[in-house]
Amino acid sequence: MSQNVNEFTNGVLANLFSSRAIAQILDFFFDHKEFDYPPSEIAKKTGLSFRTIFREMPSLERNQLIFNNRRIGKTNMYKLNTDFEAVALLERFVLEMSQLRPTKEPIIQNISESEINLS
Repeated sequence: MSQNVNEFTNGVLANLFSSRAIAQILDFFFDHKEFDYPPSEIAKKTGLSFRTIFREMPSLERNQLIFNNRRIGKTNMYKLNTDFEAVALLERFVLEMSQLRPTKEPIIQNISESEINLS
């Protein structure tokens, strides 16, 4: 029951994105969705520590965003769950948001002083 209370009080997004590392890992998988990857490669490519990867992966698996695709020796290989509709929607959201990045230029441009009437 405590998990349900936690989900209600924090909300779905707060639970899903419980840390910045979760977002970094998802960004990695959206950029590399064709293949599966071991935690060591995910850590290397994201700049996160190996320990952080191991701490966050269970949450991503629990939310069905990634899955353990196979094992090579003792190493689990993880892949983005592209069959899950929520992943497709999240990927679309990321794409849309990346196109909305604000520019660093001011909104008002190329207005001469004579065009500005301060009286």
